[in-house]
Amino acid sequence: MFRSIRQRIAVLGLLGLCFLAVYGAGAHYSPMMVTYVVGQALIQKAPDGMSAATVRARYEAFLAAAPPAARLEKVMALSTYLEKVQKLTPMELDRLLAPDGTVEGRGI
Repeated sequence: MFRSIRQRIAVLGLLGLCFLAVYGAGAHYSPMMVTYVVGQALIQKAPDGMSAATVRARYEAFLAAAPPAARLEKVMALSTYLEKVQKLTPMELDRLLAPDGTVEGRGI
């Protein structure tokens, strides 16, 4: 199939570049994907009668209020809490999306 060592090296180099491109894209976009997925979970578990647009706006305000360095940590803490509940109450949602909200004693 490949006749020379140069062709083999070129194919390996191309595979290496493809791997680096996929890895770089994943590393760059993974925080955005996590933030999106947690937002969707929050909408699904929102109290009855609350519109998705309202929950989304409150979640975006919550994210905007968080310092950029701590944003992903807050989203991950929120995700951990959302895994444990079936449906949020209005008071839980208010507590979770407050700028200084806490989840089980931890600041998120």
